[in-house]
Amino acid sequence: MRILFVYTDINTMGFGSRSYHFGIGILSAMLKRHNHQTSLYCMQGSYKIGPLIRKITRFKPDLLAFTSDSTQFIYIKKILKGIKHLKIFSILGGAHVSLRPQCLSETDGLNAICKGEGEYALLELVDALENKKDFHHILSLDFKDDNSSIVKNPTRPFITDLDSLPFSDRDIFDYQKVVDSEFGRASFMLSRGCPYSCTYCASPAMGRLQEGRYVRFMSVERAIAELVYLKEKYRFKSIFFADDTFTISKNYVYEFCEEYKKKIDIPFELNARVESAGFDLFKALREAGCFKVHMGIESGDEKFRKDVLNRKMSNEQIVNAFDCAKKAGLLVKSYNIVGFPFETEQICRATVDLNQRILPDGHVCYIFQPYPGTELYEICKKEGFVDKNLFQKEVMSRRDTVLKMPFFTRQQIIKCHRNFSFEVYKKHSLRRALFYRLYYSRYGELLIRIFSPFKNYLRSFAIR
Repeated sequence: MRILFVYTDINTMGFGSRSYHFGIGILSAMLKRHNHQTSLYCMQGSYKIGPLIRKITRFKPDLLAFTSDSTQFIYIKKILKGIKHLKIFSILGGAHVSLRPQCLSETDGLNAICKGEGEYALLELVDALENKKDFHHILSLDFKDDNSSIVKNPTRPFITDLDSLPFSDRDIFDYQKVVDSEFGRASFMLSRGCPYSCTYCASPAMGRLQEGRYVRFMSVERAIAELVYLKEKYRFKSIFFADDTFTISKNYVYEFCEEYKKKIDIPFELNARVESAGFDLFKALREAGCFKVHMGIESGDEKFRKDVLNRKMSNEQIVNAFDCAKKAGLLVKSYNIVGFPFETEQICRATVDLNQRILPDGHVCYIFQPYPGTELYEICKKEGFVDKNLFQKEVMSRRDTVLKMPFFTRQQIIKCHRNFSFEVYKKHSLRRALFYRLYYSRYGELLIRIFSPFKNYLRSFAIR
């Protein structure tokens, strides 16, 4: 069978970087392991259906496989409508459709959806189609038949043994170009799932979709083996471990650090939770080659963060975690979000103030998006902050808001977002503050793309 993956990355904060999607990488690897042919079309930047149709004409796929989050779903619907005349079997996976399966009946031209993890479900479907067998009973898949009736199936348990999965197919993304667009940084994930229950995140709902253990790690041996393979196959200067909670198990971290130093020994950075942070852990990471840790603040208002976001760490815990990382010799990066339901300009100001106190070496600031399956999405619907056509609107992902709140208007949210970085750094480094003012301006994406050949210089200019 010939499977064409279609990945959209439209209207997002890409800033000239090329895309890599972990889910597509492992799905493609699983299909290739079983002698199927795969290819990819990445629609990045803007919506253009013509090049995709030409790709389909050349590759002649038997199945089209899509993945989507909530901000990209509108483009998937447009694509399916634009290629409906080609009459190719199509399936959609990802968090959005997993948590809002009614999308199947609402989407013209879509034949099936995958709920939750898709490695074995997609493989079973492809094998059934190839052998012309009935596929309507496959666990984790829902189908639309010829008269638009929906066939629903239960989900299968979570994959227990991550070591049993093949190495991700990165070649499908022309991965060397992805690395080069990210300042020579490769990305990797050792785990799946997150044990926390943040109200703005889809992960808790995804963890309830299937039976079994949600938070799982590869063995250290398996992770190192794939990293050795990456090191031999691609050229990169550093690695970013994109796991939600890399540091949740200290014993795992210590074992990983020991093996990583011996067999990989390439600078790396990772995500960490404030709750699992500590000097000894950061010191071990530093000795293994870690140079930066990323930790979430999200909101600087302690009560708001606890009551609305269900993040229960105190401001003092946050400050201590960042201090411990710095004392261990690590750079630090903070994650922040503005535009939450019930947030105000004063609460946003508290987030700025906490970042000024920490003074991170880097940070990101996003605008809140209400994702299906999250507690805050349900609250937004109940309070009338979003309308029924939410998923039929084109929105600049993480740079605009779909919420309508009289006490924190769209104009105020966008202004806070654009000024956030300037306010954080203006007293410490005017150069950095001005750079971020440009970076987060309405013209930031365009300018970064124009000056992308010089972005290494621009970054060094900003952080000096």
